[in-house]
Amino acid sequence: MLSYLWKGKKTEKVENENPELAMREACEAHGEFAVKSDGTLQWEAFLVFRSIIMRQACREFAHFRDDLN
Repeated sequence: MLSYLWKGKKTEKVENENPELAMREACEAHGEFAVKSDGTLQWEAFLVFRSIIMRQACREFAHFRDDLN
């Protein structure tokens, strides 16, 4: 999603099968998240963090969603 928003380049990197480990790897690959002086994330950092979490949460719970549908 973020590559679409910011016109990033596509990679052939394979995601880890475990969504939690894939989430950790993505956060580590991003590096430090920009934080405001009050401790909250800056808007761009929040978007990146949220997209990482949502991507892996959707992978983790896809089978539950399919069962409910």
